[in-house]
Amino acid sequence: MSKQQQVRNAGIYLIPTIISMILPIISLPIILNYLSPSEFGAYTLSFAFGSVVVGFCQLSLLGVYERDYFSYTNNKEKAQLLFTIVSFVFFIMMTVGAFIFVNKDYIASWIAQNNEYGLLLFITFIGLMFQSSGNYYLSFLKNTGNAKLNVSIILLTSILGFILNIYFVSILKIGPIGLSLGLLISNGIIFCLVTIYLLKILDFGLNRRLLISSLKLSYPLVPTGVLSVIGKYYDKYIISVLSTVGGVGIYAISQRISNLSFLFMTAIQKVYGPVVYSKMFSNNYDKGDKEIGKYLTPFAYFSVAGSLMVSLFSEEALFVLAPPEYFSGLSVVNILVISLSLGFFTKQPQIMYASKTKILSILTFVNFICTIFILYYFVNSFGLLGAAIGYLLVSIIYNALYVFLGQKYYKIEYEWVKLLAIYGMLFFMGFSVIILRAWDFTYINRLIIKISYGGIFIGLGMYLNIINRENLLLLIYSKKAAKI
Repeated sequence: MSKQQQVRNAGIYLIPTIISMILPIISLPIILNYLSPSEFGAYTLSFAFGSVVVGFCQLSLLGVYERDYFSYTNNKEKAQLLFTIVSFVFFIMMTVGAFIFVNKDYIASWIAQNNEYGLLLFITFIGLMFQSSGNYYLSFLKNTGNAKLNVSIILLTSILGFILNIYFVSILKIGPIGLSLGLLISNGIIFCLVTIYLLKILDFGLNRRLLISSLKLSYPLVPTGVLSVIGKYYDKYIISVLSTVGGVGIYAISQRISNLSFLFMTAIQKVYGPVVYSKMFSNNYDKGDKEIGKYLTPFAYFSVAGSLMVSLFSEEALFVLAPPEYFSGLSVVNILVISLSLGFFTKQPQIMYASKTKILSILTFVNFICTIFILYYFVNSFGLLGAAIGYLLVSIIYNALYVFLGQKYYKIEYEWVKLLAIYGMLFFMGFSVIILRAWDFTYINRLIIKISYGGIFIGLGMYLNIINRENLLLLIYSKKAAKI
């Protein structure tokens, strides 16, 4: 696959990413009218539990498969590698699934604080089992350059899940288990269809040697991978234990809205990511690090702009998407958006460029420990809002360590003055919106202030000479990226 084709594929892959994020948001106003916060919280906890267990069962083989695919030139071995790993992982998950089914009520009383959600927890796990197994097929199609089929599968799964969720929850009105059935049926059908398709075009075969070779690479990554997944969902579990399951539902909805800013940031990374890597691998290092810092400033501004818009108008979004009982999560959205905006710095591949994967493992472990202790304290002290504050503190610590170590291995001369102005405005405006609500400012006054904030941020972009025709075109399509 040519490099020009890779760039075109990057654009194609944005489509399912955006749609798979937007469809659940669109379905929220419909679904949440039939689910209480505690019911949605129970599904969220079941999804978190299933994700952690599935992540452990995979033994970090997905990343190794993506790497090993290119180490074999024989098409027969590539097919054997795919079917061997999928069969191995699927068998492990089926075995664990049997254990979960037998003990589902006990596990539900521990995870969801209610043994009545045992079947919900089990069905959610099976749905995630099919989803994670299908990711190997998607990786295979991506590696072979079949972007259109890859995108079609993701889109079909998202649309089918969207339809089924609405049907089970709002039409049949069977409660949160409807979301689990939507997850299970959509991913199960697509997994079976893709399996049949691949069996027709590839020679099925299992190869123990290839599996052992992959496991030798994957097992050192297992602890880091599991800790990363646990840390990702720990906030929801600790809320259920120290607060309420309903609080988990409110927090999960707030998180979905705030994640829109992260989606926008990730989409922007598709533009500048290849260019940054190209500059890093160029021979002119002394010039490259200066160019990268200057090159990244407009993308940092536009990334933060997306975060600011979500933060400022999260109140309106929540009003449209959710019933009144979810409105207590408004401040949570503002704080989570600020936390996610810091991820711009961890998207810069300095440490990976230097091949210091052990450093990434250490950072993951530090992040996990900070998450456990900080979130426990803040949730125990301040409840739902404490979870968001704790997440912000963990993000600040992790990103500060990442930037410090990243600069050590590959120094990017960021335009810190401009970045401080950009992020300073986000922090000030985001937190001031929370304060204005706490002071009971009338909605019309808050709306005027928020619109004014948007205008001020645009003025900052013009003052810093970031908002101009050249940078806007760069945001939409990078000619440099096309030449890589």
